Amino acid sequence: MKKHLFFIALALLSGFPAGAQEASDFPFRPLKPMYFIGGVPLRGPVDKSTAGFKFQFSTAIPLWEHISGREGLDLRFGYTQISIWDFFDDSSPFRDNCFSPGLYLSIPLESSGLRFGLEHKSNGRPMRGTAGDTFSRSINYFFGEYGAFFPSGLVLKVQLRAGIGWYDEELTQEVFSRFQGYADFTAGYLGEKWQAAATFTPVSGPQGINIEAGVARKIGFCSLFAQFNYGYGEALTDWVRGYRPPPYLRIGLLFGNLLTTP
Repeated sequence: MKKHLFFIALALLSGFPAGAQEASDFPFRPLKPMYFIGGVPLRGPVDKSTAGFKFQFSTAIPLWEHISGREGLDLRFGYTQISIWDFFDDSSPFRDNCFSPGLYLSIPLESSGLRFGLEHKSNGRPMRGTAGDTFSRSINYFFGEYGAFFPSGLVLKVQLRAGIGWYDEELTQEVFSRFQGYADFTAGYLGEKWQAAATFTPVSGPQGINIEAGVARKIGFCSLFAQFNYGYGEALTDWVRGYRPPPYLRIGLLFGNLLTTP
């Protein structure tokens, strides 16, 4: 596991070379924020089973760029992985991994943009693969996203989605209504030195809403980054009926931008 994390962390630390994501000979493009952060819950005990690290790796490969000769009209294949690492616990296990491949079509507009896509999310656990493993979760969905970008640095986004998912052996819409949600609402700021963003996702579970908020300060090739999470948006193994995951605060490094353009 530690070797696995080492190579992922190395990829994160490498980041995208300056200006390379615009170069035609560089195959990878930014997709979602990439970061490596560590922290503790803000409610409940702080111990070796709750303190730890989280990282997100995300990139995309162009399949068809400048469709019909239009600049920025692109079709890409992307992959995102979120891992939560209980570094201080016995054997330093990964508490949760979310694997998310997808297809993304970006449509640029004046001072705004559209993105449509198909995504899969899974924590890689088999359906009742062992006597005590009932944490298999996976979803498939289509989404549409609109983002508006203002000269002041203000960014506003909304994403709507629809799909189906598995709660262990049960095929149910509850994974969306209760945990994943059908819509995200994001407000953020992109400046030369500072970045900030907050995403709110209404859900019907006991939390009522999922919140992910972050602020970053650029320091050379990366940024100091603090992230707050509340609700079910962080780990698929938290998708348990009747369970209320604690809010988390984590601090670390962000690579690239906190908000990516459609």
